Amino acid sequence: MDKLLAVIGREFGERVRSRWFLLTTLFGPVLLVALLVGPPWLAMRTRADVDVAKVLILDATGTALGEAIAGDLAGGVQGTATAPRVLEVSATALTTTTDSLRGRLLAKELPGLLILSTETIDDGRAELLLPDGSALGVSERLSAALERQLRQARLVAIGIAATDAASVAQLRIDVRTTRLGNNGREASARVNMIVGFSVAMLLYIAIVLYGQIVLRSVAEEKQSRVAEVVLASVPARVLLSGKILGIGGVAVLQLGIWTSALATLLANRGRIFALLGLSGASVPLPSVQLNDVILLGAYFVLGYVLYASLFALVGSIASSEQEAQQAQTPVLMLLVSSIALLQTALQDPNGTIATALSMIPFSAPIMMPLRLGLADVPSRQVVMSVGGLFLTTVACLMAAGRVYRTALLMYGKRPTLAEITRWIRAAD
Repeated sequence: MDKLLAVIGREFGERVRSRWFLLTTLFGPVLLVALLVGPPWLAMRTRADVDVAKVLILDATGTALGEAIAGDLAGGVQGTATAPRVLEVSATALTTTTDSLRGRLLAKELPGLLILSTETIDDGRAELLLPDGSALGVSERLSAALERQLRQARLVAIGIAATDAASVAQLRIDVRTTRLGNNGREASARVNMIVGFSVAMLLYIAIVLYGQIVLRSVAEEKQSRVAEVVLASVPARVLLSGKILGIGGVAVLQLGIWTSALATLLANRGRIFALLGLSGASVPLPSVQLNDVILLGAYFVLGYVLYASLFALVGSIASSEQEAQQAQTPVLMLLVSSIALLQTALQDPNGTIATALSMIPFSAPIMMPLRLGLADVPSRQVVMSVGGLFLTTVACLMAAGRVYRTALLMYGKRPTLAEITRWIRAAD
């Protein structure tokens, strides 16, 4: 046990003290802030740069629809203060007028030309001409205003009062979906989906990132022959277990910092947006019980040890780090296959595919946490999933230890599949 703790401490301390650990740990929260604030801020700047007030509305409907759209664009939260100019023409003069205005568009004297014809009244079709390189915000805002005003005009046409028609046209739908668990607890379905997907992706990234660190560490030790000296005083299985657990401790520390930063940012999203002059509310975090944390922690630890053992096995039999990177493809494919089917699990978390993948040990660390965040999973399925994952992890760790013990001291010869099988079957 003392030797195992010494190896764990060495692997953990060596990486935590490195400048790369400090940089990547700090980069995580910075990246989260950029992803949280960047898109809304850029959207606001884009809307500010789109001068919709200079768009010319060419109205050939004969119904003052253009004036209604201009008034819509001039009002509201995103209003331009100055209404776009409206040019009313007859239906017969529409083509000639449009052709004469194309030159101003090509010269970029106009940011856009919205053309309303009789077809706009009949079937809602309109045409927007934009110079090359124009922002899409022009099209989005004009389309939204046209839809609102056309809906209002049709309501008025069938006899509804103008004030009532305006109220209906401005109506926005906001459906809040709440999931009721078997225990009676309510939870936001959208928040649960985001949290479940985030946990699954976080586990995937952690397994791939830190599993590859184990792979490179084993390959480097074999290539530099450092293992020959270390194995003289530390058994191979202890050395491999300490390496996996030490690097896993680094993963837990770094991911803990990132997760805490993410939770803090989401809980204070409204305040952060208010300071930056943006509109947005804080994201309500779901209630997490102790048993949920323990269960997710078990899946992370077991999933990490499982794949780290496989990566260590690949690093042991490879003759160089480059060869190890190529040989890891089958291990990565086991993990990527579960990510490829995440969309199916999101749509039906208790479906046949999602349930089957959560029972398979190699996909359970990704799929079961996702299901736990989306639905009430039967306890027997959780027990079967954790039990199968635990047994498979122990078997892979033992197999990796036996291969590691023999292959780490082999140089210049690539072992065959029969030899690897014989090493795995060999008694300790």
